[in-house]
Parts: sequence; C-alpha cells; structure tokens
Amino acid sequence: MYDLLIKNGLVANEYGVYALDVAVKDEKVVALTLHGQLEDASAHKVIDATDKYVLPGGIDSHVHYDLSISDAMTAQSAEAGSRAGIWGGTTTYIDFSMTAGDDSLITSIEGKLEKTRAQNPHSDYALHAIMSGDWPLQTAGEIEEAISGGIISFKFFTAFKGSPTIGGMMSDDGRIYSAMLETEKHGGIVMVHCEDECIIDFNIRKLYAAGRQEFWNIGEARPPLAEEAAVRRMLLLAKRTESPLYIVHVSAKDSLEAITEARADGVNVFAEALHPNLLFDPSLYKQDEGQRYMNYPPNKPIETRDELWAGCIDGRIHTLASDDFTIPLDRKLAGDTIDNVTGGTNSVETRMSIFWSEGVAKRNLSVQQFVNLTAAGPAKLFGIYGTKGVIRPGADADIIIMDPNVDHTYDQEENLHSDCDYSNWDGWTVKGMPVTTILRGNVLVDGGKWVGPTGIGKFIPGKSPEKV
Repeated sequence: MYDLLIKNGLVANEYGVYALDVAVKDEKVVALTLHGQLEDASAHKVIDATDKYVLPGGIDSHVHYDLSISDAMTAQSAEAGSRAGIWGGTTTYIDFSMTAGDDSLITSIEGKLEKTRAQNPHSDYALHAIMSGDWPLQTAGEIEEAISGGIISFKFFTAFKGSPTIGGMMSDDGRIYSAMLETEKHGGIVMVHCEDECIIDFNIRKLYAAGRQEFWNIGEARPPLAEEAAVRRMLLLAKRTESPLYIVHVSAKDSLEAITEARADGVNVFAEALHPNLLFDPSLYKQDEGQRYMNYPPNKPIETRDELWAGCIDGRIHTLASDDFTIPLDRKLAGDTIDNVTGGTNSVETRMSIFWSEGVAKRNLSVQQFVNLTAAGPAKLFGIYGTKGVIRPGADADIIIMDPNVDHTYDQEENLHSDCDYSNWDGWTVKGMPVTTILRGNVLVDGGKWVGPTGIGKFIPGKSPEKV
C-alpha cells in the first residue's frame, strides 16, 4: 500500500515533461507509471493532478534566515522563512553560517545548525558557509573538515569593507584564492558576491562631492562596471585554481557575457539570477518608499534585465534564487544615502510563482528549464541532487503541483506568510501557482490551507557539486 498517489499529472524534470503517475511510500518516490496503471485503492491518499504539472519541490539556494549584519539588517527566523517558502513551493532552502575575522569556521557552522534545528523549520535545508572579513590563513585549512561534514560551498564578498549598514564583509583576493585552492582539492565550490570595492568607493566619494548622495543614485555608485570587474577577477582565480565558482545574483549584462566566455574557455563557473532583478527597475527607487526595492547589487535597466531573461531561457544562467533577507519596513526605510541604504528582499514565497508567471506563461520559458533553474540546477551544484531536485524512484518525495491556469493576486494582509510587514509583490497578479506542496511525502499545503505537520524540516548534507 502506497502512502500517496499523484495521478493524471504532467511530471517534469530538467529534460522533459511526461504523462505519469507518482507513487510515494515512506517519504520517498517509489514508482513512476503511465496514467491509470495504479488503482486509487493502492494508496492511502490520492491527489488528482489533471491539467496540472507535477514538479520537484523548489530549492532556493540563496536565503538568509536568523542573520544579523547590523541593527538595521536583522533577518527573520528559519521558522518564518521556511513557512513562507513552503507556501510558495520551496521545499528545501540553503542558508548561510557566518564566520568573521578569527572565528572558527567549524564552530560557526555547528552553531548555525544547532540554532536552525532549535527553530523547527518547516522545510528541509542545506547550508553554505560565509567567510567574511580578514580571516586568518588557518581558517582556509578548516574547509576540508567542513566539506567532510556536508558543507561544500563557501561564500565571499569582494565589497562591503566599511559600510555602516553592511560593513566588514569584504575579503581580499588573496584570501579568496586560498579558499579556492582548498575547494578544488577537496571537492567544494566557492560562491562570490561580486562588486569591486575600489570602484564603488571612488563613485561614492564623487557623488558626495557633487551633492548627489541620495540613495536613488545607487546605480551610479555601484554601476555594472563594478560587478563586471569583480566577476572577471574571480573568473581568473577560478581558471588558475580549477575550483568551481558560483557567482551569486548576476545582475549586469557584461557580467553574464564574461561568465559565458569563461565557460567556453573551460572555467567551471555558474551564474545565479534573482527574480527581483529580472523585473524591478532602477526608477522604482524614486517612488515613495523607494528603499524597499533596493538590494545589492542594485536593479539594472531594461536592456540588462532582458539579457538576464534570455540567459534563463537559453541556459547561460544556472539557478533562480530569492536572496531572501527579510527585515521590517521601518528598518528598510531607515537608510537614505548611497552608503547606508539597506539591502534585503522579502521574496522566498513568491519566487516560484513569479518566475512561472513571468517566465513560462509570458516569455516561453520551457517547463523543463523552469525545473532546472528552480530545483535540479541548485541541487546538482550544491551536492543534493538525487535526494532533492528530481522526481524519480529513491528521491525524497518533495513535490509541488503547479496549476498553470490559476490567476492569483498577492495580498500582504491575506495570503503572504513571512514575518515581514511588507512585500514588493503585494498586489502583483501571477498566472500559475503551486496549489499543493509536499515535503518528503507529507502534504503540507493544499488548496490554500496548511493541512500537514509543522516543523519537520531536517538538514540535508551536500556532496561534491555536479556540472550543469
């Protein structure tokens, strides 16, 4: 007897879409059959997915929960973020531990995992490790032990040396190079926030001298050149070390071109896009409460956003993430200059539906590429594919049922579920919505209601990244 049978749906993976039924037992997918081969009586619970897509649960490979960078930037809990994620079809998220200065990398990872477990997240989770600031040489020596414990990805910043809002995060190229030597040797991957601190510093001083320090000039302070310059430096280091490299939130056209050229030259590099960067315009900064649309790097003009969409469609971009860092609106609005405006975006819940609506429904993004970007790609890159990111026998039964015909309007007071008191997607109407979210065979959300258990998320250790 199966625990769950999902029948009459269109099951998708990163390669195609198939008319199959899915059988689940003991939290795992155990069978895929042609429609009608399994009787309803063979399962305790049956879901009819006629005219709907049956997709792997979303994997958001870039969220920040329970993280405090400054008084202004303190994120919501893992419980709240995972709750919002489940409602939006994200069944696994990848958060970050934080190591600063002389902190032990292993101790920070252990502390983050202990804190996350105590918050009883509703979805499964993996972990990246941030190594920030001027950390000592011996910290790189801890990377091998971290990888052996299932933490295979290490994040660095090429900017934020002294910002009052996000200060002390920057690590120099030598430290990042030393980390790449370790990740190449032991089967890990380096991920980098790429903006050039020196170019940004010059632009900020220039704008202040001209009396133009208002935050809406952030695009001039942090132009596409700042991102491209840092990307190209990291590509060189990755080429020389042969370490896999993951560029987070690629937002500049020239950066994407540099990554594409490097891949053609054999560099093992991958690009991440964020759905806010695909849709939000720099002109929004001049609206009332314009700070709410600000994240780092800042929004780019239409020609770059069109190129990012093209990269999602043709495969030059490899993952679609949210970079969820949810902070209350009053803190979000506190910064008003180019060097103290906060980052952070409330986006984990909306990632899957916004990307489906704007990508699949409006721009002819294929369903298999949707799966690749939102689930299979991040699972492969961060070493959890086969357990997560795919519907096949032996995989965790993390499944969403996507109704492509649903029109859904987000309402902050009615149907958004994070701990945040605002959303930039409030009032936004999508075409297509996850109507059922299943974690390891447990139906958690169905038909607009939470119907399953709570707090059942568990840690998923990663293995070496696969190429995508």
